[in-house]
Amino acid sequence: MPPAPLFTPPSELLFALAEDLPTPALVYDLPGIRAGVRAMARDIALIPDARLNLALKACHTPALLREMAALGLGCDIASPGELDLALAAGFTEVSATGPVFAGADFDLLAGHGITLDCDSLDQLDDYGGRRPGTEVGLRVRVTLPRSLEDTATFAGDSRFGVAPADPGLGEVLERHRLRVTRLHVHTGQMTPASLRYKVRYLLTVAEHLPEVRVIDLGGGFFHLYRDRAQAVAALTDAASQVADWRERTGRPVALRFEPGGALLTPYGYLVTRVRSVEEHHPVFGTRVVTLDASAWNLAPWHNRPQVLALHGAPPTGPALLAGCTLYENDFFGAVPGAARTALEVPHCRRGDRLVVTATGAYTMTNARWFNRIPPPREHLFDGERMTAADALPATAGAAR
Repeated sequence: MPPAPLFTPPSELLFALAEDLPTPALVYDLPGIRAGVRAMARDIALIPDARLNLALKACHTPALLREMAALGLGCDIASPGELDLALAAGFTEVSATGPVFAGADFDLLAGHGITLDCDSLDQLDDYGGRRPGTEVGLRVRVTLPRSLEDTATFAGDSRFGVAPADPGLGEVLERHRLRVTRLHVHTGQMTPASLRYKVRYLLTVAEHLPEVRVIDLGGGFFHLYRDRAQAVAALTDAASQVADWRERTGRPVALRFEPGGALLTPYGYLVTRVRSVEEHHPVFGTRVVTLDASAWNLAPWHNRPQVLALHGAPPTGPALLAGCTLYENDFFGAVPGAARTALEVPHCRRGDRLVVTATGAYTMTNARWFNRIPPPREHLFDGERMTAADALPATAGAAR
């Protein structure tokens, strides 16, 4: 029997309670998040000593981060400000990579037992100059076979990472007496085939770095989990690769995965109110529905969400779903190369409430204040009640 899909639809009570929220509002479905995390963690556990972590860049909401930590996830951070959030949330395992880390940040991370995964030779050189003779991680740039590349991957064309064969790598490591204990890669969206390839590639690299103990495969789980049965098969194959490598080398190695969007995106619901409806735009050739929330300010990566009517299910039809800023391309559902993408939108009038799905990740971490329009208030639905989520502290990084 094939494994069940990861996504759990929300209770109707979530939408009933959302009717009373001031708009715009962003609602997170905690029962759905918990079920999805536990199911994905069970799949990852097919690989001995593997762990599911959260890419913290996908979520900066303290209440939600505490929930993820309580579910047993670790996290990956990309800045000192995200470190503050991770520590406050109670994550017991934290990894770090990003070009922003420099100078005193190296000591800050080490003070919390975090091994930085350097993503360039210059950063590695700076790190070694400040912390010679210590452990370090490497973010590795992987060149995928052409058959595994598509518009959603960043492999050999990524601006991040060190090429394992770069002749300068060994020189920097030797000069600063650095010991590489972690390898880290992120290649955008990951398929079952690219997962198998990356595990094999990084285990090969690890054979030449005798102190590597952890390999972080990154995220990109939307494509991996298009078919959960195929994802499980790839994870099972990865477990076999790891077991064979351990037996051949006599060394331990543990895998880490750090999705962000796949853990949270499906469980966020943006509740909005219709500001205006133009039934037929003379140039666009379709209906334009303008909301009291902005795609440009909140969801520039938002690829084809569903749009639901909060009251009932009136007939839908194609429309451009527009945001409330004075930016011409403020449209929901933009895809690469097409800022204006028609969505199936319920027939509606000024004042009606709509729900835009798939807004649980990156929405608030991408948030900008164009036109000084504030972001929506965040709320947590626990299956019975709706509560306001605590806001992001205004002084992130103050703990340092």
